[in-house]
Amino acid sequence: MPRGNQVARLYALVMDLARSRRGVPVARLAERHGWNLRTVYRDLDALQAAGFPVTREENGAKWKMIDDWRGEIPFPLTSGELLSLFVARDLMGRLEGVPAAKHFDSLMRKLALPRARRTQGQGQLFPVFDSPLSTPSILAIDYAPHEEMIAQLWQARSERKTVSCEYYTASRDEVTQRRLDPYALHYDPVLEALYLFAWCHARREVRTFAVHRFRSVETSDEVFEQATPFDVDRHLHGALRIWRAKNAQRVVLRLEPSARWVAERRWHASQRTEDLADGSIEMELTVGDEVELRRFLLGLGAEVRVLRPASLRRRLAADHRAAADAIGPKVRAGSRTRLTMPDNPSGQSQARVRG
Repeated sequence: MPRGNQVARLYALVMDLARSRRGVPVARLAERHGWNLRTVYRDLDALQAAGFPVTREENGAKWKMIDDWRGEIPFPLTSGELLSLFVARDLMGRLEGVPAAKHFDSLMRKLALPRARRTQGQGQLFPVFDSPLSTPSILAIDYAPHEEMIAQLWQARSERKTVSCEYYTASRDEVTQRRLDPYALHYDPVLEALYLFAWCHARREVRTFAVHRFRSVETSDEVFEQATPFDVDRHLHGALRIWRAKNAQRVVLRLEPSARWVAERRWHASQRTEDLADGSIEMELTVGDEVELRRFLLGLGAEVRVLRPASLRRRLAADHRAAADAIGPKVRAGSRTRLTMPDNPSGQSQARVRG
């Protein structure tokens, strides 16, 4: 008999038993599908041997699914698939409080059932699985205190409903009242933060909101419409991370040889790099928002020079002077402070600040 017929038969048996609360006699199963009685018995034995939650009543009259059968269906996982789940679990842990993280936790609990509740399957393999890939925890934002508001934004986005909210703007240190049409929730792994892209009724444009800065969220009965579906990639075109500007500009940087780790990473879709004869690297970007770029460049200290535009070079120089003034007398004239970057395990100086 073709294997395809057997697979179809086994599937039909599982579905019949799943729909029956009290069990089904084998004779009825055979009659319903026009199968041989002996074939049905053989298929039921095969399902049971494979670990499916199929059981026979004590009197032997009926077959049925065991209690809590939905959590018992086995599907063996390869070591690579297990590894992927462990990595995903660690990454998802940084989104505690977000609905997707809660659903993932539920999935992991179902996959990690104790072996005692299974006849066959992964079972206790999860708690003792030795992952060869380390995914260290990073100090991300704790979204647990914001869980209720995130759930409201999530649901409002799904139902396309306008929300009224109070939002804290850090740059102005003020809380404002907003009416927003939530378009998309977006997590940036570099900034380790969750953002909402929404149409702001006051500004009459799509704005970016850090989810942890919402003070209150209330969903209205007003349903909003979009002329075209919101495309996150298109919206962020030109942005270094998540902040965008209307006018993009071409930026050219000169990186010292000790900052080669910067060129090894992809910071922006427009990024182009060129190795120079002296060991330095020229990097070119076309970005919109300058604030994010300046924050990034400040962290590189003297390891980077801005070749163009001149306006960015002047602003960055002013930022460095302001930082030096803030340090004040703590930096003596002629002293040097070592700044070790994460990719410099030897501890050699990556940048120097002169007082």
